[in-house]
Amino acid sequence: MSRRSGVSWTQTFVHVQGRGAVDCHTYPDRTPILELSAGASVVKVVLPATRVDDAVRVFARELAEQARAFAEEVERLHHNQNKRESKREEEAA
Repeated sequence: MSRRSGVSWTQTFVHVQGRGAVDCHTYPDRTPILELSAGASVVKVVLPATRVDDAVRVFARELAEQARAFAEEVERLHHNQNKRESKREEEAA
């Protein structure tokens, strides 16, 4: 994901401990809102309300691709963790 200097003016970190939620709110005549929440924190990704140009479309695709990559990495780590725990349990038995 590319970062352009001077475009973003804030960073937000949401620490998710298994109780997070992600929702996509859609509307008939405006762009969707993507909402990520964990505990009392909420981050909303909003786009220009009614205008979807190519840059907005490309951003949405990149967001989806990076979310997929994130999920795949979490799955990989979870799988490896479970393998290590199973091996420890076998060795302890």
